[in-house]
Amino acid sequence: MHPETSPSESRKIAVASEKASLEAPASSEAPTSDGEDYSVLTLSMRRYLTYLLGFTIITSTLTATIYFPLIPLLSTHFSVSIQAINLTVTVYAIFQAISPVFFASLADIFGRRPVLLGLISLYACASLGLALNKQSYAALVALRALQSIGGSATVPISYGIVADVAVVSERGKMLGPMLATCNGISAVGPVIGGAISLRSGGFAWVFLGLLIVAVISLLLIGFTLPETARGVVGNGRQQTHGIWRPWLTFIPGRKKQSNDGSEASKNPVQEGRKRTWKLLTTALFASLRIILFPDATAVLWMVAWSYSVYYTIQVAIPVIFKEVYGYNELEIGLAFLPGLAGMTIGGIIAGKRVDRNYVKTAAKYNVDVDRKKGDNLKDFPIEIARYRGVIPVILLEIALLVSYGWVVHSHVHASVPLIMQFFICGTSTFLSHTASTLLVDIFPDRSSTAYAAGQIMRCGLSAASVAVLQPLVNKVGRGWYFTIFALFVGISCLAAILTSKMKGMQWRQKRQAVVGETLGANLKS
Repeated sequence: MHPETSPSESRKIAVASEKASLEAPASSEAPTSDGEDYSVLTLSMRRYLTYLLGFTIITSTLTATIYFPLIPLLSTHFSVSIQAINLTVTVYAIFQAISPVFFASLADIFGRRPVLLGLISLYACASLGLALNKQSYAALVALRALQSIGGSATVPISYGIVADVAVVSERGKMLGPMLATCNGISAVGPVIGGAISLRSGGFAWVFLGLLIVAVISLLLIGFTLPETARGVVGNGRQQTHGIWRPWLTFIPGRKKQSNDGSEASKNPVQEGRKRTWKLLTTALFASLRIILFPDATAVLWMVAWSYSVYYTIQVAIPVIFKEVYGYNELEIGLAFLPGLAGMTIGGIIAGKRVDRNYVKTAAKYNVDVDRKKGDNLKDFPIEIARYRGVIPVILLEIALLVSYGWVVHSHVHASVPLIMQFFICGTSTFLSHTASTLLVDIFPDRSSTAYAAGQIMRCGLSAASVAVLQPLVNKVGRGWYFTIFALFVGISCLAAILTSKMKGMQWRQKRQAVVGETLGANLKS
């Protein structure tokens, strides 16, 4: 019999238990206990997954970029105001924040494959519905929400897959090309959307194109993606069954194999696992609880503000180049290219820099880098490693944003803001991806859930930024708007980085210690 506890003690125990549910023993913070490699996936398979994931997550980014040039056309077609069509952008951003809360947590527990397959299927159905919808504005709003639900969660799940198969010192090698692939393909979205809008006066083929993308992704994932969730297959040696198996393995004559290509034995632990409703409920709200941890809050603040720069610029482009420079729909689509090119290159540079910074910081602190089994991050200043050399980039971004506002305000030649969009989107992407990598590092066993928490923050802030954009521009003008916005972004990002560098490791160790004590107490009882 346990002694009776007071209400306050009960609340403390409940909070500690919730924290423990967020963080089991950190699978990617330390080498595997039995000396096995961190992942049994071959180098060629990891390289394939890099580009497969890069293609898959365009269901999130391409869906947004291809839509912006359609705004004037949709306004005319559905006989509603531009503000009403902008509402569909806000709705998309809201569900972009909400969707990962549920589905990224499910992917951490139930596996990446079944959740991804379900999401892509939902996205395909929504895209088909948008192509067939000819008259209903309400249907447009609802189907855009479903598109967002289906596509948005693919990003944190993809980050989770990278964390499943790549040690912390080499994640940049996957994240950089993955994001570059996504951004490179998404860069053509505004051009396609604008060209179709100008040439045909319709939008059905835009959404049919997104349907084709969804079907291709569904087939590639279904046939070739192995299950990688470490809670389901460990380092990849555990045998998978049913929907967790790639469809290729169901072809007659092919042996049932584990992810490393060797014939695997049955895993009674996996087959006997009981995923209760209590565990499911806990997982669904794990992303919200992550936001409350101080070490996570500092990183999330950085993720949100840096991403809001990119999103604000993308929403501002159609109006700026329509009103200030008199561009038509196709030209507006082309105006997105410099920013998206900058975003692509920024992602590549971020991927290389985070790995290089990790190695240099490890050398400074005399830590040996284990590229096969992973490194123990408990006493390693990963916050300092990831944010090494980032402050000058923030200062550059502030200067670019302020200059951009006054260049547009003064009606300087269009080539100047176009060039500046390249560098603004490049720096914001660099900062956002660097912070997102750190977020995954400090929650290694809940990588998709952690990234989903970042999605909540960044999409919520971006939706707010879009909501106040036009009213503030109307009130103070574009020059002062971007000046104020730049100062908010700069001060917030600098504060977040300095906080993480000075206090992040201490807070992280304290959080992990509380989790460890709670788990130990539960085992003893």
